Amino acid sequence: MNIHDDKRQPPVQAIKQLSRDEDDDDEMERIPRPPPPVASRTRSQPQPTPQQQQHSLNSRASSTTEEPEPDSRYECAICMNWLNEPVLTSCGHRFCKSCLHSWLRNKSQWCPMDNKKITDKDIFPDNYTKREIEQIQLKCPHLGMGCDYVSSPLEMERHKFNCPYRGDDEPAEEKCPFASIKCEFVGRPETNALEVHLKEDMPHHLQLMLRSLQNTAISTWNPQKPQKSNGQTNGHAGGSSGVPPPPPQYANGAEEQLIQAMYQRIVVLEQRACEQDVKIENLNKQLSLQRTQVDPRYSMGTILWEIVNFHNLIDHLRANTNNLVYSRECYTSPYGYKFCARLNIQPKNPHLLSLHVHLMQSENDHHLEWPFIGRIRLCMVHPRDMKLSQHDTIMTKPEILAFHQPKERISTRGFGFVEYANITDIIKRGFCEDDRLLIKIQINMV
Repeated sequence: MNIHDDKRQPPVQAIKQLSRDEDDDDEMERIPRPPPPVASRTRSQPQPTPQQQQHSLNSRASSTTEEPEPDSRYECAICMNWLNEPVLTSCGHRFCKSCLHSWLRNKSQWCPMDNKKITDKDIFPDNYTKREIEQIQLKCPHLGMGCDYVSSPLEMERHKFNCPYRGDDEPAEEKCPFASIKCEFVGRPETNALEVHLKEDMPHHLQLMLRSLQNTAISTWNPQKPQKSNGQTNGHAGGSSGVPPPPPQYANGAEEQLIQAMYQRIVVLEQRACEQDVKIENLNKQLSLQRTQVDPRYSMGTILWEIVNFHNLIDHLRANTNNLVYSRECYTSPYGYKFCARLNIQPKNPHLLSLHVHLMQSENDHHLEWPFIGRIRLCMVHPRDMKLSQHDTIMTKPEILAFHQPKERISTRGFGFVEYANITDIIKRGFCEDDRLLIKIQINMV
């Protein structure tokens, strides 16, 4: 075999096309706070301080039992209540932490205020606003009944449902909407347990509705017994009087509403199931593709070239000596040199196979040292006995132009063997099993 610095033009028609990679509190206080709403800020009337707002809220609370509305700066745009664990988005809006995460999980990845795309990386804890809310002191809405409890708005939310002065007409617990069909869940108004229950126990509710519908249908069906007439027996009752009438229509229509609700819910669930099936199918395709193809950036300078339909390839190369076949690309490291390999047949030696290695342009070229200095190992793998594999090692030379920075997508100069292997020997010695030839190339820097 002769080591050869070969200059070739890139192929006009290649069997395999190449593709390039397509490429705690103190910290949060430094985040710029967006200005308050324009409608609430004028030159003649400055924005009230938290202490002034506290005084105003306390004054209102002392004269009425109604709970004061939160200032727009401290109001969540989703639940329209006091900000609980406030967070700030990159587009300058504040929400409750749980409200925003629930919105992004169930609705979309867009801000509810301005429809700008946001992700978890665009959400930051707003400890400044949290401290402002904690500094506001509210009086209990049951002040007129004798309660003198004073606390922050969020603490007040938890207190007012357990206040010993609360009226009897205020419910202390929330029953499930499906309580009429024997759902025994009971939640607290100050928590979101009921909302979680409705989402997680949906199959249980469907079973309860179906059971209730079946029990109602059985209990309301009262068929009439056939009447005996003179000269007729039970088995020979004539006319339609001996046929039981169909079940009567339900009097209150509640069962029809249950059926309609179940049907609508099933339609929604089927639609979601179809969407999930499509997503799962796409993910499976991506996963199978990633299993079969290694990202060239992480190939660590190794090309494992499996040539299928070897005989057809040889016929293609012999038909036109300008036909070239290129391997997939590889990188010596994620930010290293980019290479590929090339096979062809020389016009004067149609029985010999030529193998060369080419440098390729990459986005890393501007910070790499040129020319490339390293070692190239070539191995034609024998499928049955590794001892019979053909090994060749070549060292780079700085004066060879094939290792200089490429000026084109694939360097026109390659380095390798003009007479790499005899095609007949490849077939006779068993390298080409199942019409497949495997060539392994390792490129290392030194």
